[in-house]
Amino acid sequence: MSELLAVKQDFTDNYNNPTPTKYLQKIMLDLRGLERRDVGSKYAETNLLPIFRKWAADLGKPLKFVDFLSAYGSDTLIYTNNFQKEDFEQCWGSESTCFVLSKPRQFPVTTWAADISANAISYGIRAGIFDEGSVLNLNNLSDADQRMLRERCNNANLITMNSLTYLKDGVFEQIVQWFGEGKEPGMLLLGFTYPYDGLYRLKEWKTLLLTKFDFYNSVPCFNRVLSPSESQHYGREFGTWAFSFYEYWYLTRRI
Repeated sequence: MSELLAVKQDFTDNYNNPTPTKYLQKIMLDLRGLERRDVGSKYAETNLLPIFRKWAADLGKPLKFVDFLSAYGSDTLIYTNNFQKEDFEQCWGSESTCFVLSKPRQFPVTTWAADISANAISYGIRAGIFDEGSVLNLNNLSDADQRMLRERCNNANLITMNSLTYLKDGVFEQIVQWFGEGKEPGMLLLGFTYPYDGLYRLKEWKTLLLTKFDFYNSVPCFNRVLSPSESQHYGREFGTWAFSFYEYWYLTRRI
């Protein structure tokens, strides 16, 4: 895990509720985390969705989408349903609306997610964000889990993953290695968070990715507002006094 994790604000309670309404309020609105989703969604609408539609048409079948460390599925939604700011506010704003998605999927796709929160996975399946899901701790996988994940990654066309702060060294590397073994068109939809993913790890991950995949693009934005404690710790060392920052990375599989 990142050496900076001990300083990072703990959001565990917000990830374990039966629905994402508190997650929307506490993280996406109060801390402005919704804005980086809107950046990703608007970029995807113009630049990525046409690619995904063409791949599905060329393959003659739905693409397979995998979301690791998914929480309630906000990153699935920005790509599969092209959820933007107003869609999240409308859908996740109340208990009465959070199970009705305001937009359909924007290209032929099936979805699978993995997260440590059973409530988040259960919600995502019930709401129709995930077709399937597994409650998994990626830092503690059985041999059977690893075989299953390797098959999922080999067969996936699209993998989204962020919150990499929480992963032990070697986990991210293994997942992208498995994805790279696939034979169909595919894209990694990654999110790196500065500074608390860890500067050395960020450098190592990006170097690895550039050796195994074709770089498509990156999109910078801010991640969320920092707490006062985070601001003091991160600000003194990294100059990030107000916000943590986020970088979308998009890379295609070499086939």
